[in-house]
Amino acid sequence: MALIKSQLEGEKILDRGKVLVLGSEGIGRGDETLGFEILVNLLETLSKRGDGPAAIICWNTAVKLLAEGSPLLPHFKRLEEKGVKLLAGQLCVKELELDGKIAIGTMATMNEILDLILHHDVLAL
Repeated sequence: MALIKSQLEGEKILDRGKVLVLGSEGIGRGDETLGFEILVNLLETLSKRGDGPAAIICWNTAVKLLAEGSPLLPHFKRLEEKGVKLLAGQLCVKELELDGKIAIGTMATMNEILDLILHHDVLAL
């Protein structure tokens, strides 16, 4: 595992090879309720594993998953405790009027997001 320098507070991040990108409040196309349940199952299972991604980037409506009142906050908290970086796209947070309501993770500029997606394998879910 290599270390890369990130613009996120000047810290170094372990290059564990994978970054997950969430662009909505569910996974896949089709039934929205099923897509949300798949996402819940994925995050719950991932939070119990010994391995995991370097980061999870939430943009578009997926930033709502990191906001106050999200039922997924406990899963994200466990992942963050394991060292997974949680990033909320700053533009998306502002456009969806969620300023001050992000309960977990870090607001990220496009430069910060690019630092991760250009140096890791990206899985868009």
